[in-house]
Amino acid sequence: MHMKKSSSLLILILVVGLGTVATYSIVKEIRNAKESVPPAVDLSTFETQQKNGSSSMHATQQTLPTELNLAMTFYPQAPFGDWGMPWQEACEEASILLVSDAYYHHNWTREQFRDQILALVDWENKIFGDYKNTNAKQIAQMLHDDLGLKSVIHSNPTFEDVQKILAQGHLIVMPFAGRLIGNPFYTNGGPDYHVMVIKGYKTGQKVITEDVGTSHGEDYVYPWATLQNANHDYMVPIQNGAKVMIEVLPPSIGF
Repeated sequence: MHMKKSSSLLILILVVGLGTVATYSIVKEIRNAKESVPPAVDLSTFETQQKNGSSSMHATQQTLPTELNLAMTFYPQAPFGDWGMPWQEACEEASILLVSDAYYHHNWTREQFRDQILALVDWENKIFGDYKNTNAKQIAQMLHDDLGLKSVIHSNPTFEDVQKILAQGHLIVMPFAGRLIGNPFYTNGGPDYHVMVIKGYKTGQKVITEDVGTSHGEDYVYPWATLQNANHDYMVPIQNGAKVMIEVLPPSIGF
């Protein structure tokens, strides 16, 4: 009888111990998911270049910065942690509003950012008849008609394309099949369709994002291969969506 109790106790200790190790490994993996990023570069650095330049980058690979991180203020698509509607479907709105905030220096508070999302949702409902799952062309229309920003949609983007665009001080908005991204902070495997901002890059073909789909999304680093694989414009099924990204031109370029 004593041996059975001892065996049971030993099994319990082993189970608890293994559970602790597994939990530690998961926590460690999540903590390591966020990488260090280079110092942020203020967008005002590019203002002279933007006024005198164009939407095309003619620099060679050798002239591009090795690493780059454009400065932005981050808020998630659920600014106050409520992931019910419409916040659950507000990644497109939140992403382009972060870009607008950076370009126009609005310096929105969290409350103001929330109100801007709600206003943009109302605009979409009036213009598109819905606000959920807007595709790249609709996002470009929102940028132009509601936020006063021109954009260029690029097909089949490469890492070098990302570098050249960001090196001009131009921010990028990119659509994805969310469940292919694999962010450990997403719930239930992530959304079917997701949009985020690309704001920088690192050596080793890694990109720095403002991932509005999680409160941990500020300066979130992904391997480019991960995002390139997940890159799909909205379509049903999402895996059939085209591979595109939206280069958002700063207001200094004008219309």
